[in-house]
Amino acid sequence: MSLRIAAIAWFVLVVSIVSLCPPPAAAQEGAYLELYVSRYEERGRVLIQMRDIFEWLGWAVEWDPYEKCVSAYGQGYTMGLWVDSYQAVVNGELFALDVPPRLVSGRMLVPLRFVAEVTGCQVDYLGNAVQITDGVDVLMIWLV
Repeated sequence: MSLRIAAIAWFVLVVSIVSLCPPPAAAQEGAYLELYVSRYEERGRVLIQMRDIFEWLGWAVEWDPYEKCVSAYGQGYTMGLWVDSYQAVVNGELFALDVPPRLVSGRMLVPLRFVAEVTGCQVDYLGNAVQITDGVDVLMIWLV
């Protein structure tokens, strides 16, 4: 009889402790998405394919092959970046870039930190990963 009471008490204790633990951040609110991308860096800046991050944000992305310009539209933003240009336009305002977008293997790569921060996201570098949060959703980018 006392063994049964001890087992029940142990079970209640474990359930109580587990219920006090908060759920993982991704489970609390919003969505969590992981992307695996080839590492491409220039002068200490990580560049990523633009379509990946903007589709995660729910934006429309257009490529103009004649201007070598990529445009993105969504959430009250309009952004234009040109291959090899140190300037970007966001909502009509001109921004200087540390590193210009590049065309690599037919894909437009843009400076990740600039794109994330100009749209109000937080960027955290975690070794071989970059975590981007927009206040609700989390995008984890693994650099391989």
